[in-house]
Amino acid sequence: MFARQQVDLAKCQLTPSLVRSIMFIALSLLLLVVSGTATPLCAQTSADGTIHGRVIDGSGAVLAGVSITAHSPAVGGTFKAVSDQEGNYRLTDLPQGTDYTVEAEAPGFEKFIRLGLIVRAGLNVAVDVPLKVGSEQQSVEVSGDAPLIDTQSAEQAVNLSGELLRNIPVTGRHDWSDSLQITPGIVSASSDAQGGQTYFLRGSENENHATLVDGMDIGSFVQNWPSNTISIANESLGDIQIKTGGNDASSPAAMGMVINLASPVGADQYHGSLLYLIGPASFNGNNVAGGNAAASASEQPDFSFGGPIVKQRAWFFASGRYIHRNDGISQTAAQDAYLREISSSFGTFPNESRGFVFLGNSSVQLGTRHRLTALVQYDSRKQDANYQWYTANIAHSQYGGGAYGLRLISQWTSRLTTRFLVSYNNKSVNSSLGAIGGVGSKPQEDIYLTYTSGGGKYTGQGASLATLNNLSSVSVNPADKPTLTGDVTYYVPKAWGTHELGAGFYLEPHELSKVTTYYANNGGIIQQDAALNNPNDPTQGYTIFHTQSVGGTTSFLSSYIGANDYAWYIQDRWHPIARLSITAGLRPDWISGRDEQFKVTTQHSWNYAPRVGVAYVLTKNQKNVVRASWTKITDITNASYLGTAATSTVATTDTYYNSNGTVYDTIVTPASTSSSLGKTFDPNRHQGYVREWLIGYRTQLPGGVVIDASYIDREYRDRPVQIDTNQVYTTTASGTVWSGLVNPALNNTYYVTNNKWNWFVYQGVEVTVSKQTKKLQLFSTYTYSPDHFGGTWQPNDPSAIIEPTKFANNAGLGSVRGNVTNDWTGDTRNRMWQRNQSRTGLTYRAPWGVRLSSTVTAQSGTPGGPVITTLTALGTPYVNQYGPSTLTINGRTVSNPLATPYRFKYTNRGVGQIWCPWLIQWNVLAGREFRITDSQKVEADFNLYNVTNNGSGQQFVNGNNASSATFGSLQNIQQPRSAQISLRYHF
Repeated sequence: MFARQQVDLAKCQLTPSLVRSIMFIALSLLLLVVSGTATPLCAQTSADGTIHGRVIDGSGAVLAGVSITAHSPAVGGTFKAVSDQEGNYRLTDLPQGTDYTVEAEAPGFEKFIRLGLIVRAGLNVAVDVPLKVGSEQQSVEVSGDAPLIDTQSAEQAVNLSGELLRNIPVTGRHDWSDSLQITPGIVSASSDAQGGQTYFLRGSENENHATLVDGMDIGSFVQNWPSNTISIANESLGDIQIKTGGNDASSPAAMGMVINLASPVGADQYHGSLLYLIGPASFNGNNVAGGNAAASASEQPDFSFGGPIVKQRAWFFASGRYIHRNDGISQTAAQDAYLREISSSFGTFPNESRGFVFLGNSSVQLGTRHRLTALVQYDSRKQDANYQWYTANIAHSQYGGGAYGLRLISQWTSRLTTRFLVSYNNKSVNSSLGAIGGVGSKPQEDIYLTYTSGGGKYTGQGASLATLNNLSSVSVNPADKPTLTGDVTYYVPKAWGTHELGAGFYLEPHELSKVTTYYANNGGIIQQDAALNNPNDPTQGYTIFHTQSVGGTTSFLSSYIGANDYAWYIQDRWHPIARLSITAGLRPDWISGRDEQFKVTTQHSWNYAPRVGVAYVLTKNQKNVVRASWTKITDITNASYLGTAATSTVATTDTYYNSNGTVYDTIVTPASTSSSLGKTFDPNRHQGYVREWLIGYRTQLPGGVVIDASYIDREYRDRPVQIDTNQVYTTTASGTVWSGLVNPALNNTYYVTNNKWNWFVYQGVEVTVSKQTKKLQLFSTYTYSPDHFGGTWQPNDPSAIIEPTKFANNAGLGSVRGNVTNDWTGDTRNRMWQRNQSRTGLTYRAPWGVRLSSTVTAQSGTPGGPVITTLTALGTPYVNQYGPSTLTINGRTVSNPLATPYRFKYTNRGVGQIWCPWLIQWNVLAGREFRITDSQKVEADFNLYNVTNNGSGQQFVNGNNASSATFGSLQNIQQPRSAQISLRYHF
């Protein structure tokens, strides 16, 4: 028996040629590493963690050749390292887990045992090993606070455990994306149609994020929404790391978050859980006076199971969920009244969600050097997507697909580690027409309060009051994304300090997104717009003022987009002195986009992203770190951002009617053809990017308290832009007038390039406090983030001609999606520009097995965008001062872009913007644990959401048109008070 001595730690110190070229570079780097003397270190963004440190004796002298091992009862296998000539050791690629033990042994020294360590996804933690001279049969067992901060990386990141997410009431979905709800810098908003949440990081869009499971890319090429196309149950979560800034070169391209989910792994003991959750509709309150609340009803069974296939050799983990949820559709009293008065058959109905979710992995230890892991993630969910103004259940969607991967991690020697992963996902939206119930047989009918004229057109004012019949069209959009990643890691112990070198590749060849559109009414009249005969009395009916026809086209291939993203990176984390880490790297992405339908290359570019970060440890106990970084981050590939080569692949005829039924005007938009596509592409077009610099300070205090404070400055540069080059603008003595078209065969032609003329600027201050112990877990964050537009109008923007002095904007800036002008209706998507966000999550394990949890979120509301009015409201009707409203060209009527009925109301676009109210929500959980045996327990929980039944509107019906009667009206009211009961058996 070993004698044990307790010590308090606190008292101790594709084109084929291109693919071949990239592979050649990667293999050359690998050979370079093999030829040197090295120790393993950093690699591509990983779901695994690292424990590193220095081994010293009682005099402080470093010790080489010391054997280090790590193990955990929650993780299969044992992990080994040996200290180098400088006394440094690194235990890399450790699966996430708790209760890790690190042991160190050397002849002539007592055995060192460090207990209670926590390994987090992607986190590097420092654990120094002081060895005492003595008998090897004795051991020194060390206790103390587990290290929780990264002392080497300048990245802004947060780690959230699956246990925390399972034990705090975030949302009633209990989905992995709940983690984003409590992430610093995130703005969250409920989706007004799909019932879930959308997430924006510091001005980025909901699809600018990269989402990985155990290093496997599971984001959809259609649109990388983290919550819609990816469903993963909380039972499937071990740990989550969310990078939000200062990303080093090993992180994949993404202007938003880089999210890495670490699934649990099998251990040498079987473990698992069964959960049943129910939230009846009767448990919901109503927070919409006279209207309809977004009440939810859910019923979800979950399971998880893991353990050994062969002990000490092979392990597995599997989990799943069946989704059965009804999401109520929020309608204000005014919206409900319009719907009932316009459609006598209207009755409330929910958006239904049904589907199955699965995640599994299996790991095999191939000898002492190699670990092979197979990964499977699958979800398929049918989800209704009806908006507040739909009179019937007419919108059906289907989300999800499969993701499959194989990963090999090899530690060839103590000097060399490699990692390779091959994966494929087909995450899609509406994989088939049958999955969404087919296409309608009538025109879609939208009813407006009033309409206005301009440019030979009638336009409904404000939002639609009611949508009748069915949708005008539906789309089927399957997609594919294969991925191949690999890297090599290398450590140089003595070269003006130590160096941690990394190099690798990240290949995504043949990403595909194929959209087929099916038209209602057999392709005849597919859309009708109407206005109320009496705006004060909807029961008096309505009159149609606009119809649209596609000339009998029932279906067509609307887009077929392909892309290749071939990236590689090189990086050095240099420690010139022990406390200083300087990380410098370069990540070039060669990205090509192609319209597969018309065989046109839409982008062909190298996108260079240099990234530099510095971290300095202020104190000897390694618990105070300052950091700074400057990075250029290329955006992830999205099919919708790359776009098509054609302006329109089907001809449309828009007919406008006077109130007496006579034709006011008819405007035909010709279809693009292979010989006349309507778009030309800048040969230097490239991905948009973020230019970011960040400074911060993090500290770990006694009791597992971590504080992080930072300042972030971001500029969103080179967004996609389409400049209309078909309009003829002539300068006259009285000003600029529209004179016709350059190409009379098309109404619009576009030059597709990058927006060099204006950019978004985000400036934010963030403070985060967390505490993690076995009894108490706390996470709290606050962000303040003003924003503004930099630059000026883009070329040929009608606003620049009519109101050139009104560009400035410091409120609702619009979307990084681009491809719009900054004119009167261009910058109205603004949910990401909320200036104040605060989030707190707490769970406490009280005596007698009682568990109490709470979350509080507060956001300051969405701006409505630049405020506009109409010429009619101003009393200054259009009198051809910018040319005639329409011209007849090639036998058809063409509208004058300068004959718009709109004007900005104030001196610039930022002045006078209105804001949604603060969104505040308080959730609580009360539960109790019933212990059956040492390894079995039952947890019973009661969740209560929106305790105070707040009813804040999260969107405007119309937030920017001050001349509309609906200006300032709110919709999409937050979910009402609701409750759920769950029972979880864990073994």
